[in-house]
Amino acid sequence: MADMKQAGDITADVILFNIDSKSESDSKADKDSILKVFNKVFNEMQGFCGSIPWVADLERQMVKDEVYEDFKAEFEKISGSSWEDSREDFFYEEDSIVEALSKTTKMSEETARDWYNKAEENYSLSIEKFAQRVKEYIETKGKNHHVLFLVDEIGQYIGSDSQLMLNLQTVVEDLGTYCGGKAWVIVTSQQDIDSVTKVKGNDFSKIQGRFNTRLSLSSANVDEVIKKRILQKNQEQQIH
Repeated sequence: MADMKQAGDITADVILFNIDSKSESDSKADKDSILKVFNKVFNEMQGFCGSIPWVADLERQMVKDEVYEDFKAEFEKISGSSWEDSREDFFYEEDSIVEALSKTTKMSEETARDWYNKAEENYSLSIEKFAQRVKEYIETKGKNHHVLFLVDEIGQYIGSDSQLMLNLQTVVEDLGTYCGGKAWVIVTSQQDIDSVTKVKGNDFSKIQGRFNTRLSLSSANVDEVIKKRILQKNQEQQIH
């Protein structure tokens, strides 16, 4: 009971997502595609731009500089629409973005326009940088905050691609290294774990040690959960 109470007292952000629906249509050809999806959902969880990562980096920096709210207000005053509604149209809002940045941040108008023109070109993301970013976020949330990535349908997404498997393995390793056990990755697959191991070269064994806790949920388990946790607590549903 003490362990359960301790676990219940820990604050956490839970990011649940279907990896295939969150990835770009052509992303599987990219060896870092899993990293990009993790970064996308992590940005979205914080309220930053998910689809354009260099915009999310700018938003994160403005939050650190405590000017993000000022920027959003100034942008809406200039463009007539909210920043959240317009940031997806990044390439059509150049003048409004540049003017709002020059008025609310340390950037001059010239610097802001230079950033706008070169932001995509200069953007880079590594697994190490992502893990450090998660660590920084956790530290801002207090002494023992946790972040949980719940990745649905990982087996179907990875299929027989050993590069994707390696990408997932390295993401998990670096989150463990930098975040000290406060960042968890939980993956689900319709296939049995041993079926997923049949990737090229049978090298799934390299990642098995990163996922020591394994739960097998059959359809019988689902029926039991529905019956015990939902129906038995609801007298009206039991009658039906």
